[in-house]
Amino acid sequence: MKRIAGFFKAVLILILLFLIGFLSFNLVMKILVDHKHEEKTPNVTGMSFETARQVCRNNNLYLEEVKRINSDEIPQGQIISQDPHPDIMTKRFRTVKVVVSDGPEMVSIPFLANLTVTQAKLKLQNAGLKLGEKNYRYSDEVEKDLVILSNPLAEQRIPRGSQIDVIISLGKIQGSDSQYDKYKDLLNDMNP
Repeated sequence: MKRIAGFFKAVLILILLFLIGFLSFNLVMKILVDHKHEEKTPNVTGMSFETARQVCRNNNLYLEEVKRINSDEIPQGQIISQDPHPDIMTKRFRTVKVVVSDGPEMVSIPFLANLTVTQAKLKLQNAGLKLGEKNYRYSDEVEKDLVILSNPLAEQRIPRGSQIDVIISLGKIQGSDSQYDKYKDLLNDMNP
């Protein structure tokens, strides 16, 4: 019986020492990791990267760009999101990781000359663009109902989803040769 009582006393003393050690450790850690060494995370979303870097520096934090993504809503160079989120208390000198906008996705305008309107529309859709206004002009070189050119011109890079206007041929001017020559001379005078 004395052995069992001695065993229980020893276990009880060990448990008591463990609790004292545990509480002492927590107290020491609380003193070392005091909230005085924490900063409130600023809201840097919507700011330019350089402005956000300065704001973080003023709050004893670092800033790191972890990713760039295309965005139609957020202008190029501005911050889309951040981690940790704004207004969260965080340790000083922690790194705030941000995702930065690369602006809208840019695509190249395809060549549309000598295509029908339907073909041009499909080619634009495949490039991520839309058919805009259709204007009609006479043309000696391009057959009737085919695209003469696009506006903006082919190979320019523009944001995905933009509209491209086209000029469609009405064919050659109908009528006598003298009327055609007068119209051709008039056009040459207007566009030197």
